[in-house]
Amino acid sequence: MFKIQLSPKAYKELKQLPSNIQKRIKKKLFDNAKLSNPLIRAKPLINLPPTTHRFRIGKYRISFYIKNDIIFIERIEIRGQAYI
Repeated sequence: MFKIQLSPKAYKELKQLPSNIQKRIKKKLFDNAKLSNPLIRAKPLINLPPTTHRFRIGKYRISFYIKNDIIFIERIEIRGQAYI
């Protein structure tokens, strides 16, 4: 099982969302962290270091990278505003 760590920016973005969306995102993140390879549910990103992948949870994009069995969440953004 992987651990999840949010960057200060991602933590702030998560706390600004409605509570029902926060719960949905947390549940999906923990479900993905239980997988032996969470990247099977992720899409690769290009030219956004250190972020290498993203999860899609509804209309939200969760940008992250994995190092030493820890999923480092960099950003939580609405799809239309992500990657700008």
